[in-house]
Amino acid sequence: MKQTRKGQIAIEYIIFIAIFLLFFQAVIKPSIDFAENVMTDVQSIATTQENVTRLADNINSLASSMGTGKVTMNLYLPKNAIITECSSSSINYSISISNTNPKPAACNYTSLCELTKAIFIGGHDITCEQIGPGFVGDIIIEKESTGDFNVSIK
Repeated sequence: MKQTRKGQIAIEYIIFIAIFLLFFQAVIKPSIDFAENVMTDVQSIATTQENVTRLADNINSLASSMGTGKVTMNLYLPKNAIITECSSSSINYSISISNTNPKPAACNYTSLCELTKAIFIGGHDITCEQIGPGFVGDIIIEKESTGDFNVSIK
């Protein structure tokens, strides 16, 4: 009779584990996925903002120097980030994020965050090509004799 009792306990244990796994799949896994999406989005936004700020700081530094000049810097953009355009007052960039809600204030309902970083180049023009989506490498910031700027991939 002891052997049947051990078998019954083993079956009850297996049923308990199965119920726990179903609970985990239905309740806990979506929470983990949500947290993972939010962390990835925050990391992409923070990394892109940091690198675009470094680019703007290098442009501003070169703008405040006399004469011509050239700066080479390493730039990293996540695979979901693009520098879309440069103007005489700003660098515009966008980041695609997951469909997780709530979204950051700068992001629209299509999960695209369009952001701007101000630059101060004293009324001169700046030209830059689109960089991204995703980029790792050197870029060249060049100040011409006219005071205008050119940002290009090395």
